[in-house]
Amino acid sequence: MTTNTGLTPAQHALLETELQLARRRIQQALDAQLEGGSRVSHAAQLLADDPHDAREHDAERELDFARTDQLEAQLREIDAALQRLQQPGYGQCQDCDAAIPFDRLTHQPQALRCVDCQTEFEAAQAH
Repeated sequence: MTTNTGLTPAQHALLETELQLARRRIQQALDAQLEGGSRVSHAAQLLADDPHDAREHDAERELDFARTDQLEAQLREIDAALQRLQQPGYGQCQDCDAAIPFDRLTHQPQALRCVDCQTEFEAAQAH
Protein backbone atom coordinates (compact mmCIF):
# COMPACT_ATOMS: atom_id res chain seq x y z
CA MET A 1 0.00 0.00 0.00
CA THR A 2 1.39 3.41 -0.98
CA THR A 3 0.24 6.44 0.99
CA ASN A 4 -0.94 9.70 -0.55
CA THR A 5 2.55 11.11 -0.05
CA GLY A 6 4.21 8.76 -2.49
CA LEU A 7 6.01 6.87 0.25
CA THR A 8 6.19 3.14 -0.11
CA PRO A 9 5.15 1.03 2.89
CA ALA A 10 8.84 0.25 3.50
CA GLN A 11 9.77 3.95 3.45
CA HIS A 12 6.86 4.75 5.77
CA ALA A 13 7.96 2.01 8.20
CA LEU A 14 11.58 3.20 8.09
CA LEU A 15 10.60 6.78 8.90
CA GLU A 16 8.31 5.65 11.71
CA THR A 17 11.11 3.51 13.18
CA GLU A 18 13.58 6.40 12.94
CA LEU A 19 11.16 8.75 14.66
CA GLN A 20 10.44 6.22 17.44
CA LEU A 21 14.18 5.67 18.00
CA ALA A 22 14.84 9.41 18.09
CA ARG A 23 11.96 9.84 20.53
CA ARG A 24 13.39 7.19 22.84
CA ARG A 25 16.88 8.76 22.75
CA ILE A 26 15.54 12.21 23.53
CA GLN A 27 13.24 10.91 26.28
CA GLN A 28 16.21 9.11 27.87
CA ALA A 29 18.27 12.31 27.69
CA LEU A 30 15.41 14.26 29.25
CA ASP A 31 14.97 11.68 32.01
CA ALA A 32 18.70 11.88 32.74
CA GLN A 33 18.56 15.69 32.68
CA LEU A 34 15.69 15.70 35.17
CA GLU A 35 17.36 12.95 37.20
CA GLY A 36 14.23 10.80 36.99
CA GLY A 37 11.90 13.43 38.43
CA SER A 38 9.42 15.82 36.94
CA ARG A 39 10.42 19.20 35.56
CA VAL A 40 8.79 20.88 38.57
CA SER A 41 10.62 18.73 41.16
CA HIS A 42 13.90 19.14 39.29
CA ALA A 43 13.47 22.92 39.17
CA ALA A 44 12.65 22.97 42.89
CA GLN A 45 15.80 20.97 43.63
CA LEU A 46 17.94 23.35 41.57
CA LEU A 47 16.44 26.34 43.32
CA ALA A 48 17.00 24.74 46.73
CA ASP A 49 20.69 24.17 46.08
CA ASP A 50 22.79 26.71 47.95
CA PRO A 51 26.30 26.80 46.51
CA HIS A 52 28.94 29.22 47.69
CA ASP A 53 28.98 31.10 44.37
CA ALA A 54 25.43 32.29 43.67
CA ARG A 55 26.30 33.67 40.22
CA GLU A 56 27.75 30.36 39.10
CA HIS A 57 24.70 28.56 40.50
CA ASP A 58 22.35 30.90 38.61
CA ALA A 59 24.24 30.35 35.35
CA GLU A 60 24.21 26.57 35.80
CA ARG A 61 20.49 26.63 36.59
CA GLU A 62 19.74 28.71 33.48
CA LEU A 63 21.75 26.30 31.31
CA ASP A 64 19.92 23.37 32.89
CA PHE A 65 16.53 24.94 32.19
CA ALA A 66 17.54 25.77 28.61
CA ARG A 67 18.67 22.18 28.01
CA THR A 68 15.40 20.85 29.43
CA ASP A 69 13.43 23.26 27.23
CA GLN A 70 15.42 22.15 24.17
CA LEU A 71 14.81 18.45 24.84
CA GLU A 72 11.09 19.02 25.45
CA ALA A 73 10.83 21.00 22.19
CA GLN A 74 12.53 18.15 20.32
CA LEU A 75 10.06 15.67 21.81
CA ARG A 76 7.13 17.85 20.71
CA GLU A 77 8.55 18.03 17.15
CA ILE A 78 8.94 14.26 16.98
CA ASP A 79 5.50 13.60 18.45
CA ALA A 80 3.99 15.97 15.89
CA ALA A 81 5.90 14.21 13.09
CA LEU A 82 4.65 10.82 14.30
CA GLN A 83 1.08 12.15 14.18
CA ARG A 84 1.60 13.65 10.70
CA LEU A 85 3.10 10.37 9.50
CA GLN A 86 -0.29 8.73 10.09
CA GLN A 87 -2.13 11.40 8.08
CA PRO A 88 -2.37 12.05 4.36
CA GLY A 89 0.05 14.76 3.36
CA TYR A 90 3.03 13.68 5.45
CA GLY A 91 6.15 14.42 3.44
CA GLN A 92 4.63 17.36 1.61
CA CYS A 93 6.04 20.84 2.13
CA GLN A 94 3.67 22.92 4.23
CA ASP A 95 4.57 26.03 2.23
CA CYS A 96 4.65 24.97 -1.43
CA ASP A 97 2.93 21.56 -1.17
CA ALA A 98 5.75 19.87 -3.11
CA ALA A 99 6.92 16.42 -2.02
CA ILE A 100 9.84 16.59 0.41
CA PRO A 101 12.53 14.26 -1.01
CA PHE A 102 12.81 10.94 0.82
CA ASP A 103 16.54 11.55 1.40
CA ARG A 104 15.66 14.70 3.35
CA LEU A 105 13.01 12.85 5.34
CA THR A 106 15.44 10.07 6.24
CA HIS A 107 17.81 12.67 7.70
CA GLN A 108 15.09 14.79 9.27
CA PRO A 109 11.77 12.93 9.38
CA GLN A 110 10.16 15.79 11.30
CA ALA A 111 10.84 18.22 8.42
CA LEU A 112 7.89 20.42 7.55
CA ARG A 113 9.34 22.04 4.45
CA CYS A 114 11.37 21.24 1.36
CA VAL A 115 14.93 22.58 1.38
CA ASP A 116 14.08 25.68 -0.68
CA CYS A 117 11.15 26.68 1.52
CA GLN A 118 13.09 25.90 4.70
CA THR A 119 15.92 28.14 3.48
CA GLU A 120 13.45 30.96 2.81
CA PHE A 121 11.79 30.39 6.19
CA GLU A 122 15.11 30.56 8.05
CA ALA A 123 16.15 33.68 6.13
CA ALA A 124 12.86 35.36 7.09
CA GLN A 125 13.33 34.31 10.73
CA ALA A 126 16.82 35.82 10.76
CA HIS A 127 15.45 39.25 9.86
